[in-house]
Amino acid sequence: MKSLKVGVYHHDCWGSFSTKDYPTISMSEMGAVKIVDRSRKGVLVDSFFRITADSVRELDRYLSYVKSLPSLKQVKVHYRKDNRAYVFIQFLSTSSSYDQVLRSKAMPMGPIVQEKELEIHTVATENPGQTTKLLRNLEQLGEVKVFRIADFDEGDVFAHLTGKQQDALLHAFNNNYYDWPRKKSLDMLAKQLGLKRRTFQERLRQAEAKFIPRAIEDQLKKH
Repeated sequence: MKSLKVGVYHHDCWGSFSTKDYPTISMSEMGAVKIVDRSRKGVLVDSFFRITADSVRELDRYLSYVKSLPSLKQVKVHYRKDNRAYVFIQFLSTSSSYDQVLRSKAMPMGPIVQEKELEIHTVATENPGQTTKLLRNLEQLGEVKVFRIADFDEGDVFAHLTGKQQDALLHAFNNNYYDWPRKKSLDMLAKQLGLKRRTFQERLRQAEAKFIPRAIEDQLKKH
């Protein structure tokens, strides 16, 4: 069994072209994707997103932008604080990458993340044929980028991190941030990536909040 992290630039999806226009935006789908209706016009989908941006102003601009898109039928902000928001979005698409994952008999292992032009899926496949079918199905929608193919590991906590969260955690680790005494500050690490300290800190804390409990649970299971 294999674990895959794969992204697709979906030619027919507002998520891909909107995050191309707004590259600091990261969207993570919360809960299951619900297909409301299928018709000649396309697939009508209900979804909830956690949307983050590098600044409050950028989030304002992005939310105004997506509300103007004709393929988005409803956009409702349920909660918002600083540079992040929890948003209900109903959209119409002529195709669905989630459909293609299910048709491939692949098993979704984490939320669909949309950032930097890509819809990113973390899935598990049982055999090479299933993996090949998944990639072929996604290629029907647009350009495909494979981030990782590895043996399936139940404790693979990185599968639950967004790309930005994973980058922040690995950057901190590779630069000895977790040594004691610390050799580099958050300010230094953020500057290396060209980010504001607050932005980098939020990504790192979100990654730690997901990573640390699972790492502890894995260790407890071994004893």
